[in-house]
Amino acid sequence: MIARGMVIGLVALAVGAAGQGVTVTDWAGRTVVVPFPPSRVASAFGVATAYVYALGAGGLLVGARYLGLPESPLGGEVMERIDPAYRVKGFPGEVSVEVPVALGADLVFVGRKHLPLADQLAEVGIPAVVWGPESFPEVREAILLTGALLGRGERAAELASFCDGVLAAVAAATESVPREDRPAVLIVGESAGRVVGGGMYQTGLVDLAGGASVSRDLPGSWQNVGPEQILLWDPEVIVIAPYGPVTPGDFLDDPLYQGLRAVRDGRVYKMPQLLFAWDTPIPESVLGVLWLAELLHPGRVPLDFAAVATRFYRDFYGVELRPAELDLLGGR
Repeated sequence: MIARGMVIGLVALAVGAAGQGVTVTDWAGRTVVVPFPPSRVASAFGVATAYVYALGAGGLLVGARYLGLPESPLGGEVMERIDPAYRVKGFPGEVSVEVPVALGADLVFVGRKHLPLADQLAEVGIPAVVWGPESFPEVREAILLTGALLGRGERAAELASFCDGVLAAVAAATESVPREDRPAVLIVGESAGRVVGGGMYQTGLVDLAGGASVSRDLPGSWQNVGPEQILLWDPEVIVIAPYGPVTPGDFLDDPLYQGLRAVRDGRVYKMPQLLFAWDTPIPESVLGVLWLAELLHPGRVPLDFAAVATRFYRDFYGVELRPAELDLLGGR
């Protein structure tokens, strides 16, 4: 883990006058000098793209990867209200160094897997910041860093405070539930046997929501397991990631899984999605924590999900949700 505790302080010292550079340490431990304020931003990493939009800076994007953007008509309509040009900006695949150069980008966000691209961009004089938050505290840090880099510091502080408030309310409502009594949760991905590993963001999301991940002892990232292992875990709740073809019926209607507590009680759900996927390390995932907490502990959390979601998208994405869009988010 790379320590970045001085990042925000360094930024605050460096942005006194337009045109000055900002020196930051990114998630790969690289020291990067970024122009301030940047005017043409590219994002080769879908996680970083979500932060730019959440801070109302989508107009700075000249090209981007979009993280799990849904194919649903409602999601597309909302995204078009936020950024009418988002489809044109979308990169169709992995980004080569020639693309940001051709776009005239003066700042590029990349992921950990893009280190060669970051080095190539540095060689042609384009700063690239490596992104890699893996926990909610790091999401908060990334919010503040993005705000400082893009000249959206006040908005970033408001967003961080909003997330703090939601998480504090969930924690206060669930902290009295003993660890051994927390609902056993299984999160699956793009197939019924594709489950999260213990080090993944989704496992932390379950913890924050007051649950206990049955797959937390698995190493690494996504793992493939057979029905026998799922039957041994016997989760009380199964949550399906919002992307991919898996539906609750893949468990509820399969004779193999009829012995599971989650199936017997009908507690198999697909996580809703409007814009970006809530089970990924982005600001929007705070809504995923609240949604899951209400699912696991009905009536305990003193927050109205629809009101919180409405405020989130209005205050940070700058879009007023319509009734059908709110219904999509509440669909369990």
